[in-house]
Amino acid sequence: MLWAETHSSRMPIAAPVQPVPVPEIPQPADDGAQKYITMILELHTALSQLPTLEPSPRVNSLFGKLVDLCAQTLDESLTAKILTDPRIVKITAHLRQVCSGGESKLEAYWADQINGTQTEKDANEMLHRFTYYNNYVELTRMELSAILSTGSESPRKFAFIGSGPLPLTSLCIADSLGEDGAQRPLVIHNIDHDSRAIQQSSELCRKLGSRAKAMRFHCTEARDAKEDLRDYDVVYVAALVGMSWAQKEDIIADVVDRMRPGALLILRSAHSLRSLLYPVVKITSILALARVEPLIVVHPYNHIINSVVVLRVKPSTPMKR
Repeated sequence: MLWAETHSSRMPIAAPVQPVPVPEIPQPADDGAQKYITMILELHTALSQLPTLEPSPRVNSLFGKLVDLCAQTLDESLTAKILTDPRIVKITAHLRQVCSGGESKLEAYWADQINGTQTEKDANEMLHRFTYYNNYVELTRMELSAILSTGSESPRKFAFIGSGPLPLTSLCIADSLGEDGAQRPLVIHNIDHDSRAIQQSSELCRKLGSRAKAMRFHCTEARDAKEDLRDYDVVYVAALVGMSWAQKEDIIADVVDRMRPGALLILRSAHSLRSLLYPVVKITSILALARVEPLIVVHPYNHIINSVVVLRVKPSTPMKR
């Protein structure tokens, strides 16, 4: 999830940055691709010139303008014209990397703010102040609705690969499902290759107290063959795990090989101009891997940025690379 708003008075101020003029976002009624292309290119240049992606009014404003632009609903032909323009194609991979870096900095900052609180009450209040807390609540609600609509038994064991320093999706799952009189306890296993992110998120959940009692943590690579995933009903792969489709496809193959038949794989994707922020999951390419069955794809057209792809693992031979 990215910057759906452009300002937060709680963010620290980074080193001075020379202002880069950024035009106002064009209105959807303007069907000229050039305006959108110019806006995207100028925002990419402005973000690339920043000395740091640490949260600040300037950083927040630029990312906010980019996300607001990418969240617009445009005519399909216009969207295609923008995304296939050679200038946009050239910067898309780098723009995603910049967004990934900014998102990581934002989450790390807020994790530190929560970890700096003294009481469980203060920690939970600080978490709720996170600018995009409600966006995560709504995204997770959309994903859980998609999961439950598959007809599978209500899931109680989740693994989240790429959980990061601020594991909001996992916390939202815990809040939504809780114990709820279930026979099986809820377990949410958070996996990340970054030891600092695991340290921050582990401490954060300790600060949050009882609402995070289902959380478990493990620092390892997404493709670690020793990480057995057969015990989980649902395995999430975060949007920023594998920043190119080739990388993500390899990771998916490795993950599915370690899942049990019948378990659900949840992938976060993007559509339209949102694909400038996150890689697109190519369903037909996944099908060629032979081990998963597509069940549901949900594309939001509101302020939620990520799409959700739900797949079921089939009993079969290991996925072909």
